[in-house]
Amino acid sequence: MFTVSQTSRAWFIDRARQAREERLVQKERERAVVAIQAHVRSFLCRRRLQRDIRKEIDEFFKADDAGSSRRSALCIFKIARKLLFLFRIKEDDERFQKLCRSILSSMEAESEAKVWYVSLALSKDLTLLWIKQIKDILWYCCEFLEQLKPEILQASRLVTLYLTMLVTFTDTATWKILRGKGESLRPAMNHMCANIMGHLNQRGFYPVLQVCDPVPYGLPALHRLEVCLWCQHSQHLPH
Repeated sequence: MFTVSQTSRAWFIDRARQAREERLVQKERERAVVAIQAHVRSFLCRRRLQRDIRKEIDEFFKADDAGSSRRSALCIFKIARKLLFLFRIKEDDERFQKLCRSILSSMEAESEAKVWYVSLALSKDLTLLWIKQIKDILWYCCEFLEQLKPEILQASRLVTLYLTMLVTFTDTATWKILRGKGESLRPAMNHMCANIMGHLNQRGFYPVLQVCDPVPYGLPALHRLEVCLWCQHSQHLPH
């Protein structure tokens, strides 16, 4: 039989074990609470940051819509980086449309090198970042094209927009920056365009070409011809 001292000792050991287990459980609970709070704070912080960035982007394009002076290529580049940082196709589709229109508008400027979006390709500090950015933008154009139905008027306009983006930045023919003295840069720029087209090929954009058959009738005749030639050319590039 157990003596009183042995019974007391067993009881004490059992109580100590229970207390130790309770402390471990409490520590796990506290650790879980801290982890949950950290995740919630991180989520709220990201949401706040995304909301602030989207607000800044909207204000940027609102100023464009108001007909203010032309934005510099660098301004467009910076706002594009912010949009691409948080880009979601369903949530940011209209913002992306405005970005594309802003980029194309910059390319139409007369004798304003700082306005032409493509001028950043000649910047020693921004060349690689610009190439990465235009590749991302053009691929998003491809993704949007896959979702659009050209027979619908509104969709046809967007098809025109995205195809024009693809035509503009995979062929140097319309780049005003290469006129006159800039002609010497054309071989290097052609090589860059080939690199961009190769990137799109690797991403698997061939199914997108079905939107070019027929080419949307919203395009001017010259642009329709350019799109057809572009499609034919791209189909002969290596996969």
